[in-house]
Amino acid sequence: MNEQQVRIFTSSDGEARLEVALYQETAWLNLDQMANLFDRDKSVISRHIRNVFKEGELDRISVVAKNATTAADGKTYQVDYYNLDVIISVGYRVKSQRGVQFRQWATKVLKDHLVRGYTLNRRRLTERGIEFEQAVNLLSRTLTNQGLVSNEGAAVARVISDYARSWSLLQGYDEQQLAEVGIKQPDMQPLMLNEALEAIGELKQTLITKGEATELFGQIRGDGLASALATIEQGFGDELFYPNIAARAAHLLYFVIKNHPLADGNKRCGSFLFLWYLRRNRALLARPVEQLINDNTLVALALLVAESLPGQKTLMIRLIEHFILLKETEAK
Repeated sequence: MNEQQVRIFTSSDGEARLEVALYQETAWLNLDQMANLFDRDKSVISRHIRNVFKEGELDRISVVAKNATTAADGKTYQVDYYNLDVIISVGYRVKSQRGVQFRQWATKVLKDHLVRGYTLNRRRLTERGIEFEQAVNLLSRTLTNQGLVSNEGAAVARVISDYARSWSLLQGYDEQQLAEVGIKQPDMQPLMLNEALEAIGELKQTLITKGEATELFGQIRGDGLASALATIEQGFGDELFYPNIAARAAHLLYFVIKNHPLADGNKRCGSFLFLWYLRRNRALLARPVEQLINDNTLVALALLVAESLPGQKTLMIRLIEHFILLKETEAK
């Protein structure tokens, strides 16, 4: 936790005043601080933390970090710090009003921290001709509307920050020069409507079995899905409107999420078809799909598309294309 920042939290009763570490887009407290926050003995807090991990509510590896802390005896020790997910989980178990106050405070501080941290890329974005205000407003709106202050919020921030950093600092690297308009790829395999509908139907049944969807999930509304699949294949004469897999997959994800061709599950179905389309054309990709788009990145992209304004379409398409590395192909 070398790059941490510190913010001060004071409870409304003035009894708890904590130096809260902000690191990797979340808040961190150690055991002593949590005992102070919740006004409970350390042994009680420690037992609740053990139960959080024992019951599988959280994965210890992703929510615990070591940090050097100087004790009263002047010696420095490596101390376990627990992130906001753990703090909230313990707060629910001890039913502490201070815990509610801390969660509300942390939500606001982290949103501000994420957005402010992203503004460091303003000059780099401007140099690349990308509208900074569009990007930062999209980030802020997504974090606010979705209430994202933990894993998903961090994923959203990383997606946009990585995009800005890559285009500004790594533009000389061949692997970062991806999905440019001039890249043409022959022999792209289309995704047919009947195949898409059949696959969505199978996905629907799987989710219903898990209790994660209803009969409305994946139901077709009008011809929006057919139009999306047809549009990405269109061209004029010998020129395709979307001449490579990155452009087609990005537009497919965007069209399904923004045009709402389904009664329910547009983000999930759009993400599903997006990955399927990439896998169908994996021979044209520089790396396996799983190495290009992980689950957190896909969730973040879907949320950003959903929250984006119509005028931000170009920004969103570029953002999605950024993650799809194409095999080098000679332009025709």
